[in-house]
Amino acid sequence: MAKPKHINEANDGEFLTVEEAGKELGVKTNAIRNYLYNGKMQTYKFKTLTLIKREDVEQWKARQRGIT
Repeated sequence: MAKPKHINEANDGEFLTVEEAGKELGVKTNAIRNYLYNGKMQTYKFKTLTLIKREDVEQWKARQRGIT
């Protein structure tokens, strides 16, 4: 598992929760957690929240559509 990066500040539009990322990608939260566990996406921790950069989710969507 990739080590999460701890952040001191989370801008509202910059990060998504695991649940929000799942909705964006059209997958269940368990799939997102598997991506994170397998190091396919970088995890960020803010207090007790597990966050993912919105930019990483957008890149993931583009790769899934073949638009790299």
